[in-house]
Amino acid sequence: MGFHSQKFSTTEQNYPIYDREFLAIMRRLCNWDYLLKGTTNPVLVYTDHANLRYYRNPQKIGPCVARYLLEHEQYNILLEYKSGVTNRADGLLCREDYDTGSNPDNEDITVWPDKYFCKQHTIICVVDWDSLEDNLDMAINKAQQDNQATIKCWASTHNLTSHDGTHWHRSTALVIMADELRRGVTSLFHDQITTGHPGIAKTLQLLMPYYWWPNMKTFVTEYICSCATCQMNKVNTPPTYPLLSPIMPEENARPFETIAMDFIMKLPSSGEYDTILTITDTDCSKASIFLPCKEAIDSEGVAQIYMTHVLPYYGIPKKIILD
Repeated sequence: MGFHSQKFSTTEQNYPIYDREFLAIMRRLCNWDYLLKGTTNPVLVYTDHANLRYYRNPQKIGPCVARYLLEHEQYNILLEYKSGVTNRADGLLCREDYDTGSNPDNEDITVWPDKYFCKQHTIICVVDWDSLEDNLDMAINKAQQDNQATIKCWASTHNLTSHDGTHWHRSTALVIMADELRRGVTSLFHDQITTGHPGIAKTLQLLMPYYWWPNMKTFVTEYICSCATCQMNKVNTPPTYPLLSPIMPEENARPFETIAMDFIMKLPSSGEYDTILTITDTDCSKASIFLPCKEAIDSEGVAQIYMTHVLPYYGIPKKIILD
């Protein structure tokens, strides 16, 4: 005689009642699998789980049941229902010294502490700008000191404030003066591998809380439009099409003096023909003549068709364009 007890986890306690009772049967079988697997004679299993009858009909099962189906097939068992009154095993499950499951066993655990993340990943994703190198701020402050006259002109127009000799836009964004520094910080928010080369709006959204300069949107737009990586890898959603260049008539040109010849091929057969020869007047009327022929036609055949259908009316052309 043996006894096995195991409480449900917090997640398992939220299973439907018939899934919990199915799981209880499977855990008992797995506990004594070395005795019960592959037996020739059926093993009789007494249960007071009347809700197991739910699975006597086809059901759409969840993953908590599906993962036990292969295990379930390894046991030769017969289930016999016995009500709780006649099933004496319940006395072992109701002892007062057993955990009632009131204390949750799922506690907050930090799976990936900060030590697992490299510095670059932390800077871009967490945006912890206090950890940036001091030389960037020093270069920005030096550029501000060298352009005090310009900053004073911007102060009232752009709502600039000064703290300890450093000028800020709306007290949060550091004012950048030099174009080299503007390209540097834009590259920091756009070109890094962890940023993924975001678009114009996303780059501005990341950049504006920390840095500012006049016509910032125009600068960032031009920078991203000139980014070689973006041009090579990103889809051009508003594609530009080449301008139409219509063929204009030539002065004093005669009909079919200059012609363009081409074939329309791979057509369904019509009689003995499967191809159309097109002859277009390019310099005068823009008129076209369509003549049926075969795909296997040679240069002599083309000359014969032209001599029969075009030459009597327009004469010999001065120029032939073959497409």
